[in-house]
Amino acid sequence: MKHKISLGFAARRRAISLIEGVLYLVIALAIIVGGIVFFQQSQLSNRVTDTARAAVGISSQMRALYQNQNVFGDNVDLTSAALKSGAVPSNFIGGATADSIVHPFDGGSVSIMGIGRGFVMSYSGITAPACQRMAIIDETGSGPMGIGIAGVTIGTSGDFDLMDGPSLTAPVTPESISSVCANGDEMAIFYAATVGGKFDDMMAGFTGPDLGKANRDNPWNYPFPSRTAEQACGYRPTRTDSFNRWGLCAVEWSYEEYGNAGQPLDVVCGGPRPTADTFPGEFEGKASLLGRAKSAYDFCVSGHHFRVKYREG
Repeated sequence: MKHKISLGFAARRRAISLIEGVLYLVIALAIIVGGIVFFQQSQLSNRVTDTARAAVGISSQMRALYQNQNVFGDNVDLTSAALKSGAVPSNFIGGATADSIVHPFDGGSVSIMGIGRGFVMSYSGITAPACQRMAIIDETGSGPMGIGIAGVTIGTSGDFDLMDGPSLTAPVTPESISSVCANGDEMAIFYAATVGGKFDDMMAGFTGPDLGKANRDNPWNYPFPSRTAEQACGYRPTRTDSFNRWGLCAVEWSYEEYGNAGQPLDVVCGGPRPTADTFPGEFEGKASLLGRAKSAYDFCVSGHHFRVKYREG
């Protein structure tokens, strides 16, 4: 017995099969695209986590490495010191001779610079999504990249000077960095020497402090006077009557600049006569700075001696 199948039924069956095939294809494509997006997001998250974990470890080790010094140097490259000290995880060490620090985003590099009472970790070739996730800092100076963070600068490589300090200070919110992260390819994280995260405790914008600046421009806390004894009293005379008047002026100058009445010489003048080790690191103008420090110390000693002679017995 022969069965008859109508042409209309067969056509409808083929149409249903075609629709099912298209649906299957759409679902398959959705799964593939979703899988790719999920993989990319997962990869980004892993890279951010690895980079942040490395930053936390390196910053902690750098503070420990320099804990017995007042400063991290004046615009001094600390990358090599970090590598040699073992502060850098092995998977972040790169270069033909293992002499550089790298990060997992687009093969970029990391440099560490000392700037007085703090240091900066700069990430070149950073991606916008990574920047958006890592540059956040709360009110206490804490963020994904560690603690004691004073601020961050984000921009185009070579277009900003680290010595100018961070362009954004804590707190740094996601919305405040969305546009700069989208347009920049370098992220500089500023770490204070202590975990307080205050940039005022750091130093920026100097190539050797001038006399009379005992703030971020004088990160060594060297007791520079606001003016020298010569500036206050003139050059030391040779005549006895003039010399006595000059001595009294030097006494007033010494009290005004150093105070510490009745204290011993090393307390009044801030320790022994300065040497090159008083100002760690190598920087432009160090010899001139050391000369001014020695001169300031000698004047302090002279003033102290006059204080003992004229005021304290």
